[in-house]
Amino acid sequence: MAKSKASRESARTLATGGGKATDPALVIVGVGGSAGALSPLRRLFASLTSDCNIAFVVVSHQAPSGKSLLPEILSKSTQMPVCEVADQTRAEPNHVYVAPRGYHVTIHGGVLGIEQASERGRPPLPIDFFFRALAHDRGNRAVGIVLSGTGTDGTLGLAAIRAEGGLSLVQAPETAEFEGMPASAIAARAADFVLTVDEIPARLLAHAGGGRVSVRSTGSSEASSSEMERILGLIRLRGGHDFSAYKRETLLRRIHRRMDLQRIEQLADYAHYLDQHDAEIDALWRDWLIGVSAFFRDAEAFQALLRSGLSELVAARPDGSPLRVWVPGCATGEEAYSFAILLLETLARMGKHLELQIFATDVDPVAIQTGRAGRYPEGIAADVGADRLERFFLPEDGHLRAKKALREAVVFAVHNVLHDPPFTRMDLISCRNLLIYLLPGAQQNLLPVFHYSLNPGGLLMLGAGESVSGSEQFFDALDARWKVFRRSDSARSGPPMRWTQRGAAASATASATLAARAPAPDLADPLRRYLADHFGPPAVLVDAAGQIQHIHGRVGRFLELPSGRANLNVVEMAREGLRAPLTSALRELQKSKGRIVERTARVKGNRGWHALRIEVGRIEDRRLPRPLLLISFEPARRNAARAAAKSAGRPRGRRSDPRAQLEEELQHTRQDLQRTIDDLQSANEELASANEEVQSVNEELQSSNEELQTSKEETQSLNEELQTLNAELTQKLQAFEQANDDLLNLIHSIEIATIFLDQSLRVKRFTPRARNVAHLIDTDVGRPLADLAMLLDYPDLLSDADSVLQTLRPLSKQVSAADGLWYDVRIQPYRTARNAVEGLVVTFVDITGTKRAERTQAARVLAESIVDAVREPLLVLDASLRVVRANRSFYRLFGVEPRGTAGQLLTELGNEQWNSPPLRERLAKTLKEGTTFDDFEVEQQLPCLGRRRIRLNARPVPLFDGDGAALLVLGFEDVTEAPPP
Repeated sequence: MAKSKASRESARTLATGGGKATDPALVIVGVGGSAGALSPLRRLFASLTSDCNIAFVVVSHQAPSGKSLLPEILSKSTQMPVCEVADQTRAEPNHVYVAPRGYHVTIHGGVLGIEQASERGRPPLPIDFFFRALAHDRGNRAVGIVLSGTGTDGTLGLAAIRAEGGLSLVQAPETAEFEGMPASAIAARAADFVLTVDEIPARLLAHAGGGRVSVRSTGSSEASSSEMERILGLIRLRGGHDFSAYKRETLLRRIHRRMDLQRIEQLADYAHYLDQHDAEIDALWRDWLIGVSAFFRDAEAFQALLRSGLSELVAARPDGSPLRVWVPGCATGEEAYSFAILLLETLARMGKHLELQIFATDVDPVAIQTGRAGRYPEGIAADVGADRLERFFLPEDGHLRAKKALREAVVFAVHNVLHDPPFTRMDLISCRNLLIYLLPGAQQNLLPVFHYSLNPGGLLMLGAGESVSGSEQFFDALDARWKVFRRSDSARSGPPMRWTQRGAAASATASATLAARAPAPDLADPLRRYLADHFGPPAVLVDAAGQIQHIHGRVGRFLELPSGRANLNVVEMAREGLRAPLTSALRELQKSKGRIVERTARVKGNRGWHALRIEVGRIEDRRLPRPLLLISFEPARRNAARAAAKSAGRPRGRRSDPRAQLEEELQHTRQDLQRTIDDLQSANEELASANEEVQSVNEELQSSNEELQTSKEETQSLNEELQTLNAELTQKLQAFEQANDDLLNLIHSIEIATIFLDQSLRVKRFTPRARNVAHLIDTDVGRPLADLAMLLDYPDLLSDADSVLQTLRPLSKQVSAADGLWYDVRIQPYRTARNAVEGLVVTFVDITGTKRAERTQAARVLAESIVDAVREPLLVLDASLRVVRANRSFYRLFGVEPRGTAGQLLTELGNEQWNSPPLRERLAKTLKEGTTFDDFEVEQQLPCLGRRRIRLNARPVPLFDGDGAALLVLGFEDVTEAPPP
């Protein structure tokens, strides 16, 4: 941990002036891949030039130990330098950096660092980890690319890059060897473009623009331009979302991002493009939502909430009572589930039994569906933690899914906090990082809504950059840093109105200014709204399942929220007397091909029963993802007035006859009852048929269950066998590794030069000593033997090797080298464990010492023969003047025996008569200088011979290597009777 902290501090020092930081305009591309990503990586970098002015960081799934070969492999596909990321590596353009094994890559100020994966408890996914850091560090100059791989790594990272204005690219799943990672990113809507690998370089270079992302200004003139108003109108008209309360500068930055992606320069051109492409409208408003969330985002904020008042609020609640939480702008639900986990843990710790009700709302229906499913990428493990992950989540097809108990604690609904009626009787509202995107007027109108929604003493939690400025009377601050507030019970807030009504007066001046600058408005939409509000009956818009999507007018006389968990189903919300005819009308419309179905009913309201006419119609539009149903409620008196207008010729008394009205209502009631009976009979028949099918399916499921149980047992048995086999293979692999290590150590430590050849007489391997017999380097592996420059006098080496390969008979020859050395060359077949011949082994044994010993021995034999053949007495002395040999003449002249002579010092022979200082000096000089002397006379008293005069002659015998004399031949001549010379 110390190392990783030091690396981050060092990187921060480089980025803030302590060293040379990376160019802030440099585009840095993170490339993530797993299984099957090697080929796409090579194709990607092979298509990029070495002057693209982009830095690349490659992060892949690798084993934590061992040396990575990825840098070496990628370096063969690109001319850009490729290297592993080291600590404090400054990212430079036209370079490729590869994440090392066992480490996660960090980045700060464009300076790359590494930290060990094991430092963070449960390690996060490496691609998500780097992509998130890259998004935070580079902003709109960050690019993420997800290639082939299994799992979900990279999904959360791409979402973070998109949220910061960067570019996210995903390999098309149909072109990927493993589609798990690309498919996960696409399903999470984290990809800007889905491309083939060959299409990615062009899109990347076009976005980078030579290494720099275009920077556009977001001035007030462009934010208030007529083009901006036109874009907002298109989103409102076709997308059904009103963003007039959002800050224009924030929206404009996201518009500029979409313009860069579509390669459009002018805002007017982009407005025209939106008008022609509905898909771009959908992409733009989803970009405006910035729906990026995370589990336990700002973990300290959750702890601050517990300390500030949540624990106290939970403790004060009696067991069995509900604990209600509202999370507006929940995106895909991570925040809502975080609160559910936090509260469940708090309840368990305090031993409380409360009914937990968390309402998570957002305007994005796709995000709501994701939250309901509770299925998230594996990357959330880094945010949730190992303990909570085990307790609240289950692995599912490479994802993590919230357990049923956790999902049941959260209710998701499509809801616009600015326009739709709020949830009430809440104990906690968490609205983090939503107010910062709204205009001040919208913020001031939304805070009283939260005050109205909270119970007395309820808590409000905002984002770190948000406040209750201007509405301090509604809330008391509990934690100023983490923006935790308590509802002020002294302030009063009435029932909230829709934002369009609340904000009208507050923004009158701004609207007048914008209207003065904008061209003549389109009056069709305001006219339709006015007519609907003043002349149209109350109505609700529902989907095929009866879930309310939109409410028009006051429908409280006909619908009411049921007790318990919030439910926006129109049938469940129907008041007494309305449910049966409403259900009948919906069923009939779904079965028939007609577009309108009518019903009459008597509904019980707050002031008694009243007659009602219901009309259900189908709305189909190509801009709608699915057909919707419009249910309108019209009081019977209005319907009666219309009937009276049509029958003006009837007598007045008949029109006002209450009996006729009752008969008419009775007739409608009978008709409704008959329809209900018919529907009930039809439903009973369908239920009977469905029951039979269910029974049949149940039998099939039981059979399938038995088969699955058998398959499970077989799979378990197979898994055990695989584990056993895996253990055996692991042991064999370890044994092979050990044998390989032993062989390598043997080859490097052996003193015999050896060259291994294949069947084509090409070099396969050689020992270090082989460089003494041939000019060999590491790159010579694979070269033919004939191309090697041999240092031996062995011209027949190639022919002899070919002969051994053909005959399989080993061959041995003694050859000399240019430096005077001798080698015993042995050529024998290379046999495998299966006794197959796959080449030759040529060994070169140094026999120079043996050759010298043979020559020395021969010389000695020759010298001894010569010594014995000479009639003159001779002694052969070694360097210490010890007698090595004496000839027969010496023994005969001096009357001594070989046993008392050989091995004795010259000075100790006889009665030490040869122990003469002048003689010793002369002999020592001869041995040292290698000179000779003649006629050196001495007089000695010899046993049995008396006084004799002896003349000595000496000849040194040098060694074969020329390192001085090794032996000395001393000749004796008796010159007692001879005259002096």
